[in-house]
Amino acid sequence: MHHAQFIEVTADAASAFATLLGSADLATPVPSCPGWSLAELAEHLGGVHRWARAQLLGGGQQVERLAPEAPLDDRDALLAWFREGAAELVATLRELPEAAPCWALYPPARASTWAKRQALETTLHLWDATDSLGIAVPIPATIAAVGVAEVAHDMYPRQVSLGRMPSLDERVDLELRGLDASTPSPVRLGPIGEVAAGGSWPTETTTPADATLELTAEDALLLLWKRRELTTVDARLTGSAAALERVLAHPLAP
Repeated sequence: MHHAQFIEVTADAASAFATLLGSADLATPVPSCPGWSLAELAEHLGGVHRWARAQLLGGGQQVERLAPEAPLDDRDALLAWFREGAAELVATLRELPEAAPCWALYPPARASTWAKRQALETTLHLWDATDSLGIAVPIPATIAAVGVAEVAHDMYPRQVSLGRMPSLDERVDLELRGLDASTPSPVRLGPIGEVAAGGSWPTETTTPADATLELTAEDALLLLWKRRELTTVDARLTGSAAALERVLAHPLAP
């Protein structure tokens, strides 16, 4: 996917999320985000949008997470607050060149990284919101595949660098169903030395996988972000089930 496409995904997902806020019960629990209500999920996502925009405008320095308090008890005010943050983020992403330097969660430190990250953040939390209401909206395969690669080659190395988990010993290949030929597959989770730093796709390796899991990109993304259990997805496993379970047990994403 290209920079402009990520921006449009963010805009569309934020708009759909705002539509839910306009009519749903804001006290609805969000099972995939334990302890949060729909209103608190909106508070989180609206805060992330503002924080991401601050990084885009921070001149290359990390900016503290500062955002105006979300009015959780007033639907109209919360909706306006959420829409404002999303609109400002999208406008800033559209105004800046994709190569504009800024601090980012992972390389490369430029605006294009935030366009991708916020497209994925907003899409996943839209899924959380719709799932909580019993109307889970499918995640398109193209953006889901990007999200799987982000976990494998951006988020997981970051988790290791922050001391949140050790480097993996086993190698797991995720064969993603239903993708066109332009989207590389499989995506590998494995030892850090085999990860393409800052890249979107795995490096070439002749080392065989300990386990290969064939499933849709959406199921793979939800599995890696702990929204699904292995027993609840339609997947075909080749190789070691124990190796797969050990890899998935790690906090591969924050």
